[in-house]
Amino acid sequence: MLSKNRVPESDQQESVLLANREFHFTRSNFEKIVSLLGDLTGISLSERKTDMVYSRLARRLRKLSLTDFDSYLELVKNNEQEQTEFINSLTTNLTHFFREQHHFDYLEKTYFPELFSQNKKRIRFWSAGCSTGEEPYSLAMIWQTLKSRPSDIDFKILATDLDTNVLEKCKEGIYSDEKLNVVGDPYLNFFSKTKRCSPAQKEIHPELKALIFFKQLNLMNDWPMRGPLDLIICRNVLIYFDKPTQRDLVSRFHQLLGPNGCLMLGHSENLSANRKLFKPLGRTTYRKTG
Repeated sequence: MLSKNRVPESDQQESVLLANREFHFTRSNFEKIVSLLGDLTGISLSERKTDMVYSRLARRLRKLSLTDFDSYLELVKNNEQEQTEFINSLTTNLTHFFREQHHFDYLEKTYFPELFSQNKKRIRFWSAGCSTGEEPYSLAMIWQTLKSRPSDIDFKILATDLDTNVLEKCKEGIYSDEKLNVVGDPYLNFFSKTKRCSPAQKEIHPELKALIFFKQLNLMNDWPMRGPLDLIICRNVLIYFDKPTQRDLVSRFHQLLGPNGCLMLGHSENLSANRKLFKPLGRTTYRKTG
C-alpha cells in the first residue's frame, strides 16, 4: 500500500520538469521531444537542455494557439511543415566570421599552397553545418585574397545546414555591423551598404556569393554529392550526436574526401573513435589516410 506522500511510479514519468511556466511541461513531454528529434535528425539532447527545449517550442505553441505540448507533438508527427519548424527551433546556430582562426591560417599558409603545387584545376570544399553563413563566407574571403591563387582553378564551396531559416539568411548575405566587428582588413572590403540593408547592416559582395552553393541537408540522410572533396569543415556539429552516429559520419566524411583530404572539427571534438582514418595535425585539423 502506498503512503500518502509517495508518488506512484506511473505518475513519476509525468512529473513536471519546469514549474510555474505558461505551459505544463512534464518529463514525458521532454522525453517524447528528445525521441522525436532523434528520429528526425539523429541529434541527441540531454536533460541539461530542458530550459532551451521548453522556451523554443513554447514560441511555436503560442504561434499556433495551442495549449499543451501533447497537442503540439501530435501536430509535428502529422505535418511535414511543422516538422521543419520543430527542427529549426531546436537546432543551435551560434557562429561568427573566422571562428577558430587557426583553421583559416592553416588553409591560407599550408593547405592552399599545397593544392596549388599539385596543379589542381578543381577544388571543392564542404561547410557541413554552415549556420548563418559566416563560415563558408570566411572560406570564400580567404580564397579571394590569396596572392598566389592561379586564375584557372574552378573553386566552389558547398554549404549545408539542417535549418531552413538560417539558409535563407546565408543566401541574403546581410550581416549586422556588430557581426562584422571581428572582421579585419582586407576582408571588410567584401562588405558594403546596399538598398537591402538596414542602417546597421552591410551585405557581402556578389563575387563571394557566386562561390557558394547553399543547400538544406540532414546529415542522417543520403548525401547528394559524390566527391572527391578537398576539405570538409564540420565544426561543433558532431557533439549533437551519440558516439555510434559520430563514428558513422566520420567514416562517410573519409569516403567523400580525396587522397590526403582535409577534415576540420570543432574545438571540443576529436576523432578518437576513427583514429585510423585520419592523421591528426593538431588543433582539430586532420588529414585523410589510407
